[in-house]
Amino acid sequence: MRTVLLGFIGLLATYFVSAQRDCRSFEYQQQLLQKDPDLQTSHDAAQNFVLGYESSRVSSNVAGRTITIPVVVHVLYHYPAENITDSLVRSQIRALNRDFRKLNPDTLKIPAAFKGFAADCGIEFQLAIVDSKGRSTSGIIHKYTPITTWTMDDKIKLSSEMGDDGWDPKSYLNVWVGVLDQFLGYSSIPGDPSDKDGVVLSYKAFGIKTGGPYGNGRTAVHEIGHWLGLRHLWGDADCGDDGVSDTPKQETYTNGCPSGIRISCNNAPYGDMYMDYMDFTNDACLVMFTKWQKQKMRGLFEPGGARFSILSSNALGNPVSEEIPLPDSPPRWLRVKIYPDPASNELNINVESDTRWVGKELQIINITGQVQIRKTISSKTQKLDISQLKPGLYFLRAEKQGEKIMEKFIKL
Repeated sequence: MRTVLLGFIGLLATYFVSAQRDCRSFEYQQQLLQKDPDLQTSHDAAQNFVLGYESSRVSSNVAGRTITIPVVVHVLYHYPAENITDSLVRSQIRALNRDFRKLNPDTLKIPAAFKGFAADCGIEFQLAIVDSKGRSTSGIIHKYTPITTWTMDDKIKLSSEMGDDGWDPKSYLNVWVGVLDQFLGYSSIPGDPSDKDGVVLSYKAFGIKTGGPYGNGRTAVHEIGHWLGLRHLWGDADCGDDGVSDTPKQETYTNGCPSGIRISCNNAPYGDMYMDYMDFTNDACLVMFTKWQKQKMRGLFEPGGARFSILSSNALGNPVSEEIPLPDSPPRWLRVKIYPDPASNELNINVESDTRWVGKELQIINITGQVQIRKTISSKTQKLDISQLKPGLYFLRAEKQGEKIMEKFIKL
């Protein structure tokens, strides 16, 4: 009975994860603040700048101007199916421009009471055409990684951790796309350290696809809203404050794709603005930013604002060199490979699919479990002398960070 109950609870947990938009930006920020409480000061400074600008009535540097943000997309994949296409990346850019410019035809779904609040944010996105070294680029990086799942530890942002280093965040919006551990995405916010600046997204919720609750590219819209200083509508608290004056208070996030008026936090008669991009509603029912959300985002691009440097980026200018970096060459297989089998005098061990094996000890074991050879893996293609082994069946074994190699071969 206990086994059945645990299995049922597991199924419920799986359903819950798949049935709601699981943005981890708030949890990610709490994690950063726990490690560095002083970070709150830089968060407050970025926020206070925007608030001070809104109340000072100083002439705007970007009023009436379309802000264009250069984007570089880092696609991290392990299995070929995770290596999303360039056309899917471009569809995501179209989705961003559709929604930030209020060009989405589904604004028809905005309730009459909220139609006057909906805004064209005057913010557009374009894949970079000049990389951080001044060379021509497509703005899309495809990189094989031995990592099969990413968490909120930011390793996806570091080449040293088998992820990919971000480009200068003063000039680019970095977007990392990969396999995430049961969540859809998270984002840095204005005031975060530069080496953590950018947005991380699940490849399953990236771009415009057919079907599914998150197939219209709006997970990226939501996370980039965070990158531009917006909070969740409920302020990440019971009837909390999102810092925007024209979004009604609401109790918590919204699941699924509701309709009608949903009253919470004494916000009658019009109720929750669950169709706003900063809620958790399914893509089909997220259709708007508000005018004050627009002002908050655009305030970051005023002189002294956290995103002001983006306006002078050369990422959309003329490249210094027409040289295009060589594309990533994935391994020919996605596991450790040993050959030939059977083998006479020499065995080849290829670990190019996961270079973390380099430096680890491998063992050759006979069928009685006795270790016959110990050798440290010193390169991606290791040669091993097995000429002294007696003919028979053997096993190659190695361990690292909870992962194991156990391959059998025959010595002739």
